[in-house]
Amino acid sequence: MRKAIRRQFVIASIFLSAAAAFCVDAPDLRINAVSGLVEVVDAAWSGSNYNVRYTQVTTDGDSKGSTLLSSNGANDIDPRIASARSGDAIVVWWRDLKTDVVIYRKRALATGAWSPEHTVGRTTESGSHPRIVYSGDDAWIAYQIQNSRSRSVGAQIIDDDPEPFRSIIATTSYSGDLDIQIDAEMNHLWVTWIDSASNVGFSEYDSATRLWSVPTFEPFATDSVSAARSRIRERVLNIADMH
Repeated sequence: MRKAIRRQFVIASIFLSAAAAFCVDAPDLRINAVSGLVEVVDAAWSGSNYNVRYTQVTTDGDSKGSTLLSSNGANDIDPRIASARSGDAIVVWWRDLKTDVVIYRKRALATGAWSPEHTVGRTTESGSHPRIVYSGDDAWIAYQIQNSRSRSVGAQIIDDDPEPFRSIIATTSYSGDLDIQIDAEMNHLWVTWIDSASNVGFSEYDSATRLWSVPTFEPFATDSVSAARSRIRERVLNIADMH
């Protein structure tokens, strides 16, 4: 019990210390199931712009060192991390440009080497706010695509080159924060987003057809976005039928 409490305390401390170090976004972290280390990514201020930083920390709070994953004149922000069952990791973020770009790099656990930068989606599209998850051995990124008229929810599997084409899951005229999330559980993969002031949209991936379902909407006018997402999870996983 004390060890579990200490682990949660250490993780909370990592969040607080990283967030205080001139970060534009809250840090993201995962415990690597193979290495046992806490892997943290954040957007660190360089003095002139934000760069993505990757840090390994033991569950006792000892730092194993940091690596800057980006260094350029633009702001690289909102990084997210996911770890494979093999212990390899992928970090994704977006670069704030005139045409925003979603970028990721892979880390091999065996060598500690990082891949070059790879982009997600079309180079002519403005992409931002990525989220990442592993579904089995496959990594998926969901992200926002924006233009002057509307915004869309895009998704792309991360595979060996050549990169696969991205899918447009939904398009919305909602002007607020879409808060795109991607989840994987019990062999199901689905994406949720705020589609309006009263509805959360969601779509599930069908691995047999390799298609995303037509968007469905869950209202939250009488409760909250998190409550709507909880109901969507139960529907996707057929939890009610398991009771």
